[in-house]
Amino acid sequence: MNLRPMSLAGLKRISKSPEETVSIGEEIGQLISREQVICFTGDLGAGKTTLIKGIAARITGLSPYEINSPTFNYLNIYEGNKTLYHFDCYRLNGPQDFLERGLDEYFGFLCLVEWPERIAPILPPNRGMIKIEYHGEKERVIRYEESSL
Repeated sequence: MNLRPMSLAGLKRISKSPEETVSIGEEIGQLISREQVICFTGDLGAGKTTLIKGIAARITGLSPYEINSPTFNYLNIYEGNKTLYHFDCYRLNGPQDFLERGLDEYFGFLCLVEWPERIAPILPPNRGMIKIEYHGEKERVIRYEESSL
């Protein structure tokens, strides 16, 4: 019997494909019940955006194909059943760069943040953390924890 947690606390999954990663994201999206900031860490290409596609699709009702990385504009806003704010901080020079763009104004809403280490000093203290780690060549381990950077 495969028992699934009823909350994000302690969630751990292994994905063997991008499709499985999207499905895990959909599961996580179903478990998110409040406005919060959730940070995503992992190496380049680990699957952060792929996981977010599933989360955002579940929360907003949009297709995963409509969810893309905001690498060059820093923020994508997905509006559907619920609004979700998706940040990619990879190209930012630091927290001041984030603040100068006024992006911190969204932190009272549901925010998914890729590359949060770039803005760590200004992140809310009560944030969630999803870590994606390579496990072999094709597998990824996806873990959720209440954490700080």
